Amino acid sequence: MKILWNRKDIMRTIFYHFIILGTFIYGTFVHYWYLLLNKGEKRYKYVCKVAKNWGKNLIWASGSKVKTIYKNGSESEIKKIKETGEAVILISNHQSNVDIPTLLGYLPLDFSFIAKKEMKKWPMIGRWMRAFDCIFLDRKNVRQGMKDMKEAIYKIKNGHSYVIFPEGSRSKDGTIGEFKKGSFKLATDTGARIIPVTLVGTYQVQSRKSLKVTPNKNVKIIVDKPVNLSDLSKEEQKDIHEIVNGIIKENFEEFKNK
Repeated sequence: MKILWNRKDIMRTIFYHFIILGTFIYGTFVHYWYLLLNKGEKRYKYVCKVAKNWGKNLIWASGSKVKTIYKNGSESEIKKIKETGEAVILISNHQSNVDIPTLLGYLPLDFSFIAKKEMKKWPMIGRWMRAFDCIFLDRKNVRQGMKDMKEAIYKIKNGHSYVIFPEGSRSKDGTIGEFKKGSFKLATDTGARIIPVTLVGTYQVQSRKSLKVTPNKNVKIIVDKPVNLSDLSKEEQKDIHEIVNGIIKENFEEFKNK
């Protein structure tokens, strides 16, 4: 399908990508000195704060607005998680490049991302992701992939939460695909609770087919109640990828036209 551009689309897209580039350059010169001089939890907390501001700035640059919706008592659970520092696994559908700034800016928790290993070497972005304590998984090298998983398990057990996009890549058409069973290994190996997170409207801001950015005043993050693996039967634990996929798809269908 041919993607049509008008003058507003062109100006918005140029402005959005200018802000992306500008914030990374600014961050490299202004914030990077702090990263060099500090390590551990102090650096991590600092980067989380910077990342939240960056996420909100990009959503502003896209001309969009985000609403966070809590279902089934999840708001009080999120508050408890924030107060106690409990590590959780946030499972989300993947609609767009805009998903990451949306979650960073408008989900009130500190968390990092599980990413493909190639991103570790990306200019500027890779440097910040390393400081952000992201885990880079090598899907092609089994031995290295196991080492990466052990590192992730260690960090979760030490209180760091992670976002995983179990579809493996951004949606091609705005629908939600099936979830890879292996994406839930971190939860099953650590016993961390799973937070189902549904993103609605980011695909309309920017699809994977184009650089075009279109403002959407109706972007939503739907947070559902945590899934505790210890409350599930062994059969249900085996099918956890399908259970969480069903929750996220149900919330997507409920809110996509509201």
